[in-house]
Amino acid sequence: MKILFVFNHPAPYKVRLLNELNKYFDLTVIFERNVNKDRQNSFYFEKEYKFKTIEIKGIKLGNENFFSTGIKNHIKKNKYDLIIMNGYSTFAEMMAINYLKKKHIPYCLYINGGIIKEKESSLKKYIKTKYISGANFYLSPDENSNKYLSYYGADPTKIHNYTYSTIYQSEVLKQLLTSKEIDELKTKLNLDSCYKEIYISAGQLIKRKNYFNLLKSWTKDKTKLLLIFGDGKQRKLMQNYINKNDINNVKLMGFCGRNTLFNYYKIANAFIFPSNEDIYGHVINEAMSQGLPIISSKNINSSKKLIKDGYNGLFLDDISCSSVGKALDKVKDIKRENCLKIANKNTIEEMIQDHLRILNH
Repeated sequence: MKILFVFNHPAPYKVRLLNELNKYFDLTVIFERNVNKDRQNSFYFEKEYKFKTIEIKGIKLGNENFFSTGIKNHIKKNKYDLIIMNGYSTFAEMMAINYLKKKHIPYCLYINGGIIKEKESSLKKYIKTKYISGANFYLSPDENSNKYLSYYGADPTKIHNYTYSTIYQSEVLKQLLTSKEIDELKTKLNLDSCYKEIYISAGQLIKRKNYFNLLKSWTKDKTKLLLIFGDGKQRKLMQNYINKNDINNVKLMGFCGRNTLFNYYKIANAFIFPSNEDIYGHVINEAMSQGLPIISSKNINSSKKLIKDGYNGLFLDDISCSSVGKALDKVKDIKRENCLKIANKNTIEEMIQDHLRILNH
């Protein structure tokens, strides 16, 4: 089957998926941009493309938007058995969808997740409905995203769910580390022995991710260390708060490579994800793949899909000293083996099988 796949930028998790799909389909990919403006270059660690790519010219706008007739023009000149639009919000994607509808060309609308906004202008809702509705079928990663599609006009009977993962089966930890191995890895990572418990968080340091509130709500117990990985607009604000209040049990670690981050996951007590909202959130499954229990806020699609409260993680009612403190006590009762069981069911291999089932139907 000859497939055209359109996506905004070569995110490593998307490149992994496309490399695997290329084994089964004659796959051509259009990336609208080489990078997103709010991503560091080190984010794009997957450099090997096993599929054909088409470069299009256009104008980059803001962090993600792209103005170009390139997608539409390519579709005009080339015939495919299936066109997959993994996006509908850039000007280039909108023009392509308008053309597909006008010419009655079948296409799939593929989303990485979605959350219905409580407060949204009628104009925004109209635009989303215009470009989400009308696809021949849809690919969605979870039930909450299904509701998002339906809210904006998608036919619920045409929505198909797929496993959404960034990790291969081989990357899931095979056996939990012994106490001795944990101590040795802590030494290798230069972690001070005065910290009896270590907690990890990772993501962009921006307002929506809510890390500043987590920082302000963190325990004063000096034996409990919080390591926050990532970078973003709020990093300076957070570092100033740490310095001003002489906080020595929270450290901003900046961006680090995937393998290094996974080593921290292996020795930590829990992963904390305080985001106000997230259309998915791959870090949840990535942390669990190393046997790490999750403490998560509720408005995150991956958490709703993957966390069984009290089994492999906990949900926070809010980000406050009281809620966080109680979660740090309760999370100790969660068995790390449970996290590995869930992660083993959410791998790239499972994701590929779902795509083959849906696309070959």
